Amino acid sequence: MAVTDAAITTSTHAVFIPEVWADGVLEAAEFAAIIQKRVTREYEGEIRQLGDTVHIRRLSNLTTQVKGSGLSNPITFEAISESEQVITIATHEYAAFLIEDVVRVQADVDLRSRYERKIGYALSRGREVALAALIPGLSQTVGTYGLELSPEDYLAGWQKLAEAGLLETSPDPGADFSIILSPAAYAVALRTEIFVNRLYNSEGDAISRARVGDIYGFPVFVSNLLHSPAPGQHACVMMHRGCFALAVQREVAVRSQYLIRHLADGVVGWNLYGVAELAYPPERPGGGSPVDNRGVLLKTV
Repeated sequence: MAVTDAAITTSTHAVFIPEVWADGVLEAAEFAAIIQKRVTREYEGEIRQLGDTVHIRRLSNLTTQVKGSGLSNPITFEAISESEQVITIATHEYAAFLIEDVVRVQADVDLRSRYERKIGYALSRGREVALAALIPGLSQTVGTYGLELSPEDYLAGWQKLAEAGLLETSPDPGADFSIILSPAAYAVALRTEIFVNRLYNSEGDAISRARVGDIYGFPVFVSNLLHSPAPGQHACVMMHRGCFALAVQREVAVRSQYLIRHLADGVVGWNLYGVAELAYPPERPGGGSPVDNRGVLLKTV
């Protein structure tokens, strides 16, 4: 006579096996705000209270002239027609969510506080992306999209800024200057001997700290929010702080309201700002068309 065995399995007793939700959550990464900390914000104080446009006057260099002798050779007075730079405060961005009471009561995570923090990141990211979008418009360029930068490329960028008169007082550019690279471009720098070997750069430490140190005196930063015209391509930058301007008329303001018809809390955060690439009068005496010579577009990986 055959013996038939019956087993208790995960199928027969599935109702006794619970599903467990972890206490923690997997949050989306939040990229650092790099560019907005490296540009000038000196003009936003004039727009804090009212208005929608900042007008910045340009001032050109005067021309020297040779004075002829005698009363019949009077001097000639010079009058230069000056222009202006405009920053328009027109970017009104917000992030918002609506959380129903039933979710707030039943959820084991304080979703409202979590998403309120995400509002701040969303708006900061918006500013960063707006500034990054200005970099491809720079008239001075070095490198080729999709190709790695060489030490000679960085030196070519340094030369362009030196020719603009920004590096004459000191061979060490200092804190007002920046090189902002994509992770891929920074990785290339990490394996460039002249940037990481302490025989050349005392701050270089590619192995233990993944640190390049300054490149030709320029502090180096990494940004994940640089403009990418195509996969494997990034618009990086070598610049003076005065290359771009950020003017924030209203910092992030968070508001909430209980919407009785939805039995839910509506939460919104918003800010109001403008960005601009700054163009300066040329050094040439007598004025002329403004030039954007405070930054160099680094086309690379």
